Amino acid sequence: MAIAKGSFLLIVTLAAGAACFAQQKFPLRPGEWEVTTTFAGASKPFTVRLCLNDQLWTKALAPNKNCTIQNMSMNSRGVNYLEDCPGQTPPAKGRVALSYEGKEHMTGKAFFDTTKDGVITTTTMVVDYRWKGPECNAEDVNLRQSKPAPSPPASQPPGQPH
Repeated sequence: MAIAKGSFLLIVTLAAGAACFAQQKFPLRPGEWEVTTTFAGASKPFTVRLCLNDQLWTKALAPNKNCTIQNMSMNSRGVNYLEDCPGQTPPAKGRVALSYEGKEHMTGKAFFDTTKDGVITTTTMVVDYRWKGPECNAEDVNLRQSKPAPSPPASQPPGQPH
């Protein structure tokens, strides 16, 4: 079962966005970032480009009707938090950990449990963020106006990580 469109981008954006929850400023170098996500059991990673800067951090941190962030702990090396997304289909709940590795690299790991038809599935994903340059591109997935966000490959394991 493929992960629903938007769920993938939500984890990519919010995982990074939560890091700035208290400071409202993007803690790393602003610009275009390449984000590679690998799901446990998947044959191929999924890569997108995002524009990340103070304005887009603020937008990512806007209240979300589907998910809440709790128990956030952050320091100069990264952030950890729990996320509960009862408004998603299927609902998901999990733990996210991000590590800053300089101003141009960040890594993350997320573990999410989803419940569908009474069955709980745990999904693990590893996310690698790499700064590509100071200029964003209109084709960056979070800047596209008329095109839908891409879906991860259909070979993903069951469940929705976020």
